[in-house]
Amino acid sequence: MTAPATETVRKARKAPRMTYRQEIATIKNLPKVQRLIVIMKIAGVFLVAIGLEGIVTANYALALVFIPLGIFVSMFPVKIRTDRCIACLTVLAPGQAICPACGAPQM
Repeated sequence: MTAPATETVRKARKAPRMTYRQEIATIKNLPKVQRLIVIMKIAGVFLVAIGLEGIVTANYALALVFIPLGIFVSMFPVKIRTDRCIACLTVLAPGQAICPACGAPQM
């Protein structure tokens, strides 16, 4: 009988979670276009919620208008490449996913 082969499992390093203040600072440092995209994503969630409220209250006109509108707004592009970190504004190399200065993941 042969012993089963042992495999070593490598675990990915978990990045520490950002605090509320770090997230707000990151949003403030975003370029205007990316800030607009973040605002539109949040607005899409609210529009879908208004549509669902229309279903609950049997006002189906709200559902027919706001659910497709919320989905359309949420489907806008998420990623716009910039050459700077969104947290600390240091220059990044092309394709770099994590800032070497502050360790913040890029969107």
